[in-house]
Amino acid sequence: MRLFFCVELNDAAKRDLGRLIERLKPRCGNAKWVAPENLHLTVRFLGEVGEGRVGELEELAREVARNFSPFSLELVRLSAFPSPGRARVLWIGPARGEERFVALMRSVEEGVRRLGFKPEAKEPRAHVTLARFRVPRDINEVIANGGLESPLRVEVRELTLMRSTLRPEGPIYTPLFRVPLGGS
Repeated sequence: MRLFFCVELNDAAKRDLGRLIERLKPRCGNAKWVAPENLHLTVRFLGEVGEGRVGELEELAREVARNFSPFSLELVRLSAFPSPGRARVLWIGPARGEERFVALMRSVEEGVRRLGFKPEAKEPRAHVTLARFRVPRDINEVIANGGLESPLRVEVRELTLMRSTLRPEGPIYTPLFRVPLGGS
């Protein structure tokens, strides 16, 4: 199974980001856009994982979640990986609240390493992927003139282990479990 830890977005946030995507599409050229129903904040991509490991991943999620109370982020800032001048991924991230999300990412990272997963090479960054580009492109102008008119508040209340089933028309995401932050 192809798995990742994430924070799911509520329907209103997905709808608002879906409208943003529709406004950005004409200005971004050839891109593979994330379907609004699949938008999420990635905590840690795990890759292919045997079904027998889901139990230990759930225990890890419960351990991590106990150490974090619910918090919120305000998504507003467009950017790109690896950079706006050579974009492969267009994303939106928070103006506030990123520190707590990065702490959550680091805690999950530490736990999955203890379970024997390969260390994540990338620096942790709170973001929602909006689009991917097959060929790197300069999207500085898109970033300078795009984004949300006002910050989009996202409540971080639980940690989800998501299964990703790849299909030619796009992935299907299925939550395997959700663990509330704060241990409740």
